[in-house]
Amino acid sequence: MKRLMITATAFLFFAFSGVLYSSKWNLYQIVDIYVCEEGIVLAELLAKARLNRHQLTVVSYCTCEGVDPSLKTEVKNATCEPPKDMVYSCTCIGKSHY
Repeated sequence: MKRLMITATAFLFFAFSGVLYSSKWNLYQIVDIYVCEEGIVLAELLAKARLNRHQLTVVSYCTCEGVDPSLKTEVKNATCEPPKDMVYSCTCIGKSHY
């Protein structure tokens, strides 16, 4: 009987912790954005600044990678003039509400 109680308690603990974890996971969203900048560090900062409070309420972090310059047409609300003429595709993770 004691073993059954311990097993049932452990099962309930893991079940409830899984439910709480999965409910928190739904709070996060992923957004892709194209930016023009001089370097990758500045591109990540620019992407985070552009998304903060527009598409996402809180941006946790952004990762960017350089793409072909022909994708300059995908960059919104900015010009790609030198020296900020390198195109980056950035993926940002954040929350859409507090």
